[in-house]
Amino acid sequence: MREGGAKTIAISSAVLLTENLIRLIAVVLVSFWMARQLGPGQFGILNFASAFMAILLAVAAMGLDTPVILRLTHASRPGALLGTALLIRGIASLVVFALGLLIALLLKQGDHLSLQATWIVSLCILAYTFNTLDFWFKAHTASAAPALARTAASLLGIGAKVAFLLMGLGVVALAWTITLEAVLAGIGLVLAYLWSTKNSPQDKLSLDPSEIRPLLKESLPYLWSSVAVLLYMKVDVVMLGYLSSKQETGIYSLAQKLSEVLYMVPVVLIDSAYPTLARKFLAAQSDQASHGQMLFDLAVGGSLVAVALAMLLVGPAITLVFGSEYTASIDIFRLHAWSCVAIALNTARHRWLATVGLQRHAPTVTLIGLVLNLAMNVVLIPAMGAMGAAIATVVSYFVSGYFTSYLIPPLREIGQMQTRSLWPWSRLFQAALHWHSQSRSLP
Repeated sequence: MREGGAKTIAISSAVLLTENLIRLIAVVLVSFWMARQLGPGQFGILNFASAFMAILLAVAAMGLDTPVILRLTHASRPGALLGTALLIRGIASLVVFALGLLIALLLKQGDHLSLQATWIVSLCILAYTFNTLDFWFKAHTASAAPALARTAASLLGIGAKVAFLLMGLGVVALAWTITLEAVLAGIGLVLAYLWSTKNSPQDKLSLDPSEIRPLLKESLPYLWSSVAVLLYMKVDVVMLGYLSSKQETGIYSLAQKLSEVLYMVPVVLIDSAYPTLARKFLAAQSDQASHGQMLFDLAVGGSLVAVALAMLLVGPAITLVFGSEYTASIDIFRLHAWSCVAIALNTARHRWLATVGLQRHAPTVTLIGLVLNLAMNVVLIPAMGAMGAAIATVVSYFVSGYFTSYLIPPLREIGQMQTRSLWPWSRLFQAALHWHSQSRSLP
């Protein structure tokens, strides 16, 4: 396959951003409707089930995404590599699903409705096994087919939710729609992969037992890191519920959810640009700095633009959509939104750590962030409520995602690239001019 360039990255980014935006808008609208229709009790049951599944899913994913995507950019037998990763993910999903059923039974003994909903939603763990096939599309910067599959599944799942809400069905029926969406997305990815690789024998799925041990070894740091990240991205809301009031928790939760909308900008840019930049680096290591620097510049530049636009729009948006009772969320958001920049720095670094063989440090920096976040929340929430939680989040994210690059000697060169990326505009402008002149010179 030909090497991707600026046009490929731009198209892939646009496709992924459009996909995420469509799904986000639809999910948010239906979520508000479900909250009103179900009431706090049943809506809480559904959210518990979804959160429980998400934690288990992070374990079942086995941290395979970055190592497999990196290997696929230069693999001679991509089908064997992908098939082996699919087997690892499938076995892990079965084990985690079984353990999840047992844990849910222990946690929800005597609460039949919660247990039923949790078990149904946990079936998503098995369906999401086929997300492994998406690694191939990311490695080849080919976003259209999987984006179409996921968007179609999401819209069908939302359609089922709307139908069930109109019929007045309860939480169990809506739990099935979550699993239905995961199953449809899995089927769509399988069909997209088979169609995209029908004329490519080397992409036919097979097994390579010799790859199992290296993949497990390479993915282990990312497994611990992803589980730790999930914990320390959610612990602030949990601690607010224990250490402050329900009102403070609601105000903070709205600001947090709005901030998480911004996170998709750097993540999409990284997913689109990383395979191309990693491929170029591996082909010519003498130019390491420029390729890594471009990854950070794109991620941080995109996050800065997203934050700036959000700052301008957040006041009118919250007042208009959510009402005056959420006015306090505006200041919380204006602080919390800066975590988007920290997310960009950290996500890009995690990808580049794999490229330069330093992924063993990923769990360490995440653990530092988790411990700091916990400690700051304990101190600041009783004194400052939601604003204290926001301060703890932003500070711990920047310490974990940026300052630890200077604390750990092997990461200091990456830290310098991160520092330069905080003002990326001149390099991005020069790169755009270079790519434009190259594209004009092509016949």
